[in-house]
Amino acid sequence: MTYQTVVSAQAVKSASKNQYFYLSGRQLANQLLGEDNEGLLSLSEYLNYFDYLRVLTNKTFILDGQSGFGNPLNTYNSIKKMENHGADIILLNDQQYPSHSRPDQQKPAELAELAGKLKAAIDAHDAENTDLWIKFDCWNQYSQTEKWERLELLSVLSLSDIVLNEDADKLDESSLNIHYFAADEQEFLN
Repeated sequence: MTYQTVVSAQAVKSASKNQYFYLSGRQLANQLLGEDNEGLLSLSEYLNYFDYLRVLTNKTFILDGQSGFGNPLNTYNSIKKMENHGADIILLNDQQYPSHSRPDQQKPAELAELAGKLKAAIDAHDAENTDLWIKFDCWNQYSQTEKWERLELLSVLSLSDIVLNEDADKLDESSLNIHYFAADEQEFLN
């Protein structure tokens, strides 16, 4: 299975049988606003666009939950809405709100803030066919202790899928499903 980043109906319609899709907030902001900043999109703008693509296919779609579109209550509502719109996988990142696409603008959320958002996401999550993944955009900014604290948080919350940027310090953790991501291309590598 390979994931293709899409922002057009043509890309969805012309995809191969083994192709799944990722709707990147960064690329959608580029297309709709001409800006390289996912934090400029509202949840409603993002989901309205996703609705157009979702009706074209029943293949797996990964949605960009960014940093939950705000505080834990916003995160709760975002997860509910994304599931209701047909998300198969929802990514939540570890940034402060609003999320940013460029690494020089990414600021990691404090552990308590991240825990609150992840707990809210889990509480909201009730669609059997939707998975929650955490995307560590700020992984290389953490000390070893901070990395360990975040991995412990995932364990406590029973979250096992994480996404790391391709240039992230490698992680050898057998209890996790680790997915690598090329941030510049907005593509999953595995």
